Amino acid sequence: MRNRLCILLIEPSFLIREGIKTLLSNLGHPYRMEEIDAPVNDLEKLINKIHPSLVILNPMLTPKLITLPRDPENNFDPYYLGLIVNSTSAQVQSKFDSLLSVDAEKHELLKNMEKVLQQIGTTQNETESNTLSERELGILKLVALGNTNNEIAERLFISTHTVMTHRKNITRKLGIKTVSGLTVYAILNQHIKMEQIQGTE
Repeated sequence: MRNRLCILLIEPSFLIREGIKTLLSNLGHPYRMEEIDAPVNDLEKLINKIHPSLVILNPMLTPKLITLPRDPENNFDPYYLGLIVNSTSAQVQSKFDSLLSVDAEKHELLKNMEKVLQQIGTTQNETESNTLSERELGILKLVALGNTNNEIAERLFISTHTVMTHRKNITRKLGIKTVSGLTVYAILNQHIKMEQIQGTE
């Protein structure tokens, strides 16, 4: 059974909003959606009110936003999916965890949306909720070996925000919040060896 996903969709175009709903329906994911079709002046306040897991955002509606609001320590860290066009600048694109081009073909849109849902952990069965994915295991090892989020992102060629999302999923699945706790878990479960830890000192 799949988890119900809370989504905040900020997009002025009715057609695009309906297209996003169609994508989600085609992928078979249950969701609850809040729609905003006007400029947003205080995105942090809006997210704090709705508590979405996924924010699908047209950056044109938040023109003054320099960074996207995040506070992972207080469970305030939604996954940001940017709705972009060909003219969207690289600087704007870099703010998001992932991108969805409104000009893309249907199969590409479906593929990208499915990838986003996998990254935020909505495609797992309940019986698999405590099992780390291959990517999460890789990140767990790097965390246990003392790597920072930025170092992990550079090594795996993913964004820092994606690393943070994976770490949040690891914490949720294992119930371990500290780096030292994750390190002990990694050693006890033979994901890393004690000698590797000593070699990083």
